[in-house]
Formats: sequence, structure tokens, C-alpha cells
Amino acid sequence: MAGTFFGFNTALRGMQAQQRAIYTSAHNIANANQEGYTRQRVVMEATPAYPVPGMNHPGGSGWQSGTGVDIHETRRVRDQFLDSQIRHESASLGLWLQRRDVLQQVEVVFNEPSDTGFNTLLGQFWETWQELAQNAESSPVRTTVLETAKALAEAFNHSADQLETIIRDIDQIIELRVTEINSLARQIVDLNKQIKNIILAGDQPNDLLDRRDLLLDQLARITDFQVEENTVTVDGVQVPDGQIKVILAGSYLVDISSSGENVINQLTTAGGGEVQWENDNTTVAINNGEIKGLQEARAGVEAYLKQLDILARGLAENINRLHREGYDLSGEAVLGKEYENFFVAGSRPPKAEDTSETGITAKNIALNVNLHQDNTKIAAAATSTGEGDGENALKIAQLWDRLYIVDKDNGTLLASDSGVTFEDYYRNFTARLGVEAYEATRMTDNQNTLVQQLSNRKESISGVSLDEEMTDMIRYQRAYQAAARMITTLDSMLDKIINGMGASR
Repeated sequence: MAGTFFGFNTALRGMQAQQRAIYTSAHNIANANQEGYTRQRVVMEATPAYPVPGMNHPGGSGWQSGTGVDIHETRRVRDQFLDSQIRHESASLGLWLQRRDVLQQVEVVFNEPSDTGFNTLLGQFWETWQELAQNAESSPVRTTVLETAKALAEAFNHSADQLETIIRDIDQIIELRVTEINSLARQIVDLNKQIKNIILAGDQPNDLLDRRDLLLDQLARITDFQVEENTVTVDGVQVPDGQIKVILAGSYLVDISSSGENVINQLTTAGGGEVQWENDNTTVAINNGEIKGLQEARAGVEAYLKQLDILARGLAENINRLHREGYDLSGEAVLGKEYENFFVAGSRPPKAEDTSETGITAKNIALNVNLHQDNTKIAAAATSTGEGDGENALKIAQLWDRLYIVDKDNGTLLASDSGVTFEDYYRNFTARLGVEAYEATRMTDNQNTLVQQLSNRKESISGVSLDEEMTDMIRYQRAYQAAARMITTLDSMLDKIINGMGASR
């Protein structure tokens, strides 16, 4: 049978195992509020039994005597499938969050519907032409037309400037996100090296794995990616060495060479919201995350700016066409004069030399400064005879009710028997803006709820419960005390054998 001293090692192993379990609980409690921390638990397993020979079973095949317990590993309690779900949904959340934020900024630019919005100013502009048609000789009315036209042009300019500012801001944010991706990749490489060394030494780098997973969670908010475990050949078998590769858009952001060295393929920006690989300048097709959301939002803002350009150019060209056919207050034809065009492609500050309508956009549309300096030059009359002729002004005022189609080749609005009015054209794209902004807000709220639910599930699995840790601590403490009492019992037995069974003198 087993020797008298045999039980000491069994009890000692029990004390050591429970002591390590208590240390693990203490570590969990200390990190209960640490972001990205995964609770750990010890995995205990019985140590190999000791064969004891029997009288009827010679050669050591009598019976097995248990030798105690040992700690197999300290394991992180984590669900990798849930991690993958959270990262995917976090990327979608990042996409919709960026789209929502940008579209809300664009809504502020147009400020519709409101009494001070662009549509209201556009309506006031047409009303001044109707007033001029009835009072063509009135200097105050002419001045009102010019001042309202100047305000309208400045509203175009201001809206275009704001949209361009939003586009520039988006480019800067994309650049910051690309810099952040490169930084996260470098941190992952550093952790890869540390984790590999610890695993090769036979230890379990749980805290380092938590830090790397937290970096992956942060990366998932920015862009979509895949993770691939690196393997090495041991005795002809492929086994993971603890390192990971990060695959972005089909190429490796973090790779491991055949010699085992970590390699980072850094990203860079190329303008226009485009992201490229730094080593060969090829475009990176990002499909999700904040960068994708910013790219989509940027394309949307450019589309709104283009539509604003079409409206400004169409408005200017149609008014200018009729204005060139008219006569000023003195009865002189304006055609060929420096003030023949009512709206021009102006500069800032406006110059008298700006008389052409070529290249009018929302950013540069301006009232002809020659008209602003002399309101008698407005071609309100359709003929050269007599004062009070406002027929040409009436034709211009009636442009508001005409139908137009978009000339995609020239980016302007052409009069047609079908199509939309100036007002409808403007309302159409502002209405679409409102729908897109609402949809982005709704999707952001939905994704946020989904991510929160998944995070709660993850927390229930991987998070530290102080109640549970306190319960485990008491359980481990009692097991430790019982193992210690076993040593005391064995000591009493030996004391009896040594001191109580000896020969008396």
C-alpha cells in the first residue's frame, strides 16, 4: 500500500491549487472595471494516480491511489464567435454613425424647411421680379431686386462653401482614421511578439491576449477585417504560436513572413476620400466601418453640391438669356454690354471685369457688379419705347413656374414641356436629404441597440461578477483550509506512529 508520508504531497498539491485559484479570483476582482478585461478561471485536473501493488495483483497492477490535483491552465472565459459578431456589428455601427453625423451637418447647411431657409429666399427673389414687372420705373423696386439677387447669390456661395468645408473635414477624418489603423497595427505586432515568446516558454499570456483583442475591437469600429491565426510546424503538425495576421480587403495589414518576422503593410490616403496601400499605391476597397461610412457620406455631399451647382447654373443661364433680350430704363438694349448678364461667374471681392456666365457654380455665382452700381441697367423692358415697360421682368418672373429638365452634359436646367420647376428641383434633393438623414439616424439607433445587446451577452460571459468571485473565493478558501487540516491529520498519525508506538524503556 501507499506509504505513510504519501498523503502529504496530495494535500500539498491541494493547497497549492486552491492558493492559485484564490490568486486568480483576486486578479479578476482587481480588474473588474478594466476595459477589455476577460475574467479568468483556473482549470484543475487530477494528477496521475499512483499504482499500488496488491497481493493478488503482482507487478503494480493492484489499485490506483490518487495523488491530488494540479492546475492545468488559467483560461480566459471568452466566446470567439460572439467576438466576431460584435466586431461585425460595430463596423456597421461605425458606418451609420458617420453617415448620420455628416448628413446632419448637411441638413444644417440647407436649414429646410424654415422661414429663413434657401427656399424662402428663392421665393422672395421671384416676388421682387413680379413687383418690378408692375413698377419697372421704380428705383426702390429695382434696388430690391438687386439686393435680393445679391443675397441669393451669397446664399449659394455660403452653402457651397459649407459643403466644401464638410468634404475637407471628411478627408481629414479619413486621414486620422488611416493613421489610427497604422498605429493599431503596430501595437498588434508588438503584442504578437510578446505573446509568442510567452507561449513558447509554456505560459499563458491572458492579459496580453486581452489587450490585443481590445485593439481588434477598436480596429473593427474603423474598418472591416479578418483575423487569421499563425501556425508553426512542430513534429510535422501545424500548431498555433499565438500570433495573428490581420487581413484587410484581401491583403495583409499585419503579416508574418516565412522567417517568423511580423510585417506591417501601412495605409495612406490619396485625396478624394480614397485609401491606398503605401507600398504600391493600390486602392483599398473598404466595405464597412467608419471609413466606409465617411466615404459614402463624402460621395453624398459631393452629389448635393453638384445638384446645387446645377440649380445655380440653370437659374443664372435662364435669367441671363431673357435679360440679354431686354432693354434698360433708358431704352437701350443691354445685349453686348458689360451688364448684359444678370448673374456672372464672379470673384471675391466682385470685380467689374466679371461679366461672363461661363463656368457658373454655386460657389462663384454672383450678381453683375455693373448692375449693382446702377440699377437703371436692369433689362426690365421688352422694347425700347417708353418708361414703365416691365414685360421682360414679367417673363423673368414667369421662369419660376416653367418646367425644366437636367442637362447632364452641361450640368444645367433646360426649359422643357415636362420636368420640374426650380422650386420642385430644390425641394426634391432637400427632401431626399431629409429621408437619408432620417434613415441614417434610424439605422444608427438600431445598430447601437444591437451592439449593446451583444455587448451585454459578452459581459455576462466574459465580465467579472463580484458576487461570483466572492463565492469562488470562499469555496477556494475552504478547500485550502481542508487541505491544510489534512496535513495536520497526517501529522497526528505520524506522531502516533513515531512517538506512540515506540519501545518503552
